[in-house]
Amino acid sequence: MPSPPAALRHALDTEWVSPSTLTPWSRNPRRNDAAAQRLARTIEAHGWTTPVLVQSGSGRVIAGHTRLKAAALLGLDRVPVVRLDVDDRQADAIAIADNRLGELAEWDADGLAELLREFVDDDLDIGALGWADDELEALLAAVTAPGEDEWSDALAGLPDEDRAPFRQMTFTVHDDQHEQIEAALRAAKADGPFDSPNENSNGNALARLAETFLTVRRG
Repeated sequence: MPSPPAALRHALDTEWVSPSTLTPWSRNPRRNDAAAQRLARTIEAHGWTTPVLVQSGSGRVIAGHTRLKAAALLGLDRVPVVRLDVDDRQADAIAIADNRLGELAEWDADGLAELLREFVDDDLDIGALGWADDELEALLAAVTAPGEDEWSDALAGLPDEDRAPFRQMTFTVHDDQHEQIEAALRAAKADGPFDSPNENSNGNALARLAETFLTVRRG
């Protein structure tokens, strides 16, 4: 029987063990206390979905330090582990790669916001997904208010006398400027609800930014 390819050489059998039998990596360069608190909420909501990777024999944690801390916060006496038969240097490399590769993926902001809105509509606890409340508010703002085209259609369908309090403004910006503007709008929306008759969250956020700028400039 031919040998399995290198990528398939680990058995990946899961077992449940006491956290006290595991040894955290002393050189772990990740700081994960805050992440552990959020992950604990996720584990409470959805249960364990990913085991802790440990080095066979030594019980040293390779990947899953945050999961282990979350388990401690929850007072769990058993955690799922997968043991890898690797030497110390391979364990180091796997640990770094496990953390680094997760950082390279990017979010599709619009797609994420739509999924979050669907979760809210289905009464799913989105607070257990890993974002802070203010971060979730900013993400949801992308799908809470109508887009620019929708506002154009809505205003066009109103009698002139009903349009009077509202105006449309159009700007041309560079890609770099667009990223900065979007980030500023998200931050303005995250500062709390708007006391305005305007239902367009982007317009309200822009007005808030302008007010803040003018206040600072005037001293």
